[in-house]
Amino acid sequence: MGEPLFETIQVLCCRNPYRRIFTPGPCGTFKCDGFTEYPGNPVYNPYPASSAYYQTVRYDQELFAPYGSMAFYKMWYDRASSGGISLATSPDGIDWTFLADMTHLQETARHSRVLFDRDGFGIGAPYRIWYWDSRNIYNSSPTVLNWLRTAYSVNGVDWTGDTNLTQDPTSPLLTTTDGPFHGSYGPADILYFPQNAPVLDPSAPFNNRYVMYYDVTNGSEEQLALAASADGVFWRQEGPLPVLPRGGLGAWDANYACEHAVVLRLSATQYFMLYSGGIKASSEGIGCATSTDGLNWHKYSGNPVFSISDGVAWRSARTYNPWVLMSSQQFNGHGDRVCFKLWLTGAPGANPGDIDIGYGSQ
Repeated sequence: MGEPLFETIQVLCCRNPYRRIFTPGPCGTFKCDGFTEYPGNPVYNPYPASSAYYQTVRYDQELFAPYGSMAFYKMWYDRASSGGISLATSPDGIDWTFLADMTHLQETARHSRVLFDRDGFGIGAPYRIWYWDSRNIYNSSPTVLNWLRTAYSVNGVDWTGDTNLTQDPTSPLLTTTDGPFHGSYGPADILYFPQNAPVLDPSAPFNNRYVMYYDVTNGSEEQLALAASADGVFWRQEGPLPVLPRGGLGAWDANYACEHAVVLRLSATQYFMLYSGGIKASSEGIGCATSTDGLNWHKYSGNPVFSISDGVAWRSARTYNPWVLMSSQQFNGHGDRVCFKLWLTGAPGANPGDIDIGYGSQ
């Protein structure tokens, strides 16, 4: 893919003094309704200085060294509805400390997804971000996506190369005319497959390096679609449109099955999704869906698996924005020794503006 975008920082020390010798137990199958909520929720509450929602959490047993601040867990999140993305760090996924606001992104940046790759994605950058520029909802160009941007970073805070994504006009992510696929509130989740060739393969989405689940909307309803890319910048819409539809009349997710989502690909034939949904708003609950190919999804019969009606005070006004990490090594004993960790957003009925992040595990 050409010369690196910047000179990669050399690792000066190959031994992590914090790495533990830990023998994990076996991981069972992911269960849609298998999460236990942390009794001390919320675990991250920066209110009233800011809110915290639409989080992306990453874990690295080598503390992300030498790429930015050292911590086992890093969490990028929205801090305000007007825009702005911040970063917090944690030793265990439960105790969080604010680190920094992002630099050199659009001031209206929201709804981000961040990937970390020690090999630098083939461009010399260990962090890549995709986000919604919240000045825009509706698309007006057949080739440029004015609502979605990407950038890269060496430390996860200071970003370079911030630019719009582009799309194949013969298979567009969004249309330029009114309808259910005219607008978007950003990415739901982005999967990276470094083993795949850096050439776009339109015949099979998961043969590509990047696969993105993204939000599509007409302004009053939201659903999820899918796209593929060889470089993370130029994209094609792939698969059914939408891949995860709203539930329709009588369903708990009648109007919203949308961008606050996470996809676990446990094998080539085993996919799980947690997504945000509702009738009046996307913050009414969290649903689960399963798939054998990542394209055709089946919603769990017990949905929603989390709801504002669960009687949990801290998330009785908002329950949404699920994010899940899986570790067959049970996170090497850094925090709970479990296979799956969940972070979700909530707000209490007594103060709906107090938007915070909670934790669960299975």
